[in-house]
Amino acid sequence: MRYEYTLVYQDYLDAQKLYRKHRWRAAATYYVFIWVLPILGLLGSFPLIATFLGYNSYLTRSLAPISGIGLWLALYFPLMRIYSIRKCWKLLLPEHIEKSTKSEIVVALEITPEQLISVIPGKSEGRFFWSGILDFVEDEQLALIFIKKKLFIFIPHRAMDEAGWSELRMRFNSSRTAA
Repeated sequence: MRYEYTLVYQDYLDAQKLYRKHRWRAAATYYVFIWVLPILGLLGSFPLIATFLGYNSYLTRSLAPISGIGLWLALYFPLMRIYSIRKCWKLLLPEHIEKSTKSEIVVALEITPEQLISVIPGKSEGRFFWSGILDFVEDEQLALIFIKKKLFIFIPHRAMDEAGWSELRMRFNSSRTAA
C-alpha cells in the first residue's frame, strides 16, 4: 500500500523526544549537555555577575575568568542545540523548498511484502528490507522505524489509517520472528 503525508517541524521535534525516550544514552546525553552543564555553568558564573553588579572583591576578581567559562557553558550548549536541530530539519528539505522551520515535507511511504520504501520527492528514496530494519517504536503521536542505531524514519500517526498501521506492525513483527 502507498501513503502520502506531510511532515512539519513539530513532527521532527516529537521524533527527537521519542528517540530520547527509547534510547537511554541519548536521553542521558541530552540532559547532561542541555540541562546539567548549563545549570552548573550558570552557578559558576555568579562571581562574574557579581563583579558586573558592582560587588568588587579580590575573590570575585580572581574567579572572573573561571566564571566566564561557566557563563559560556550556560549559553553555548542550549543555543547550539536549537541551532543544530533547526539545521538538521533544513537538511531534510528538498532543494526547491524554502529552508525554514515553517516548511513542510511531502513524503511517500510504500509498504510491500518485501520492503519499506520511503520517498521524499526531489531529495531521496530509501528502500529497506524488513529484515534490515532494526527496531520499531511508537507512541500516541508518531512512530520511529530504526534503519541504523541512530538513524530512523519518523511517521506521524495521521499518515496512515489503522489498516496501514496494522500492516506495518505485522510486517515488522513477522520479520522479527523469521530472523
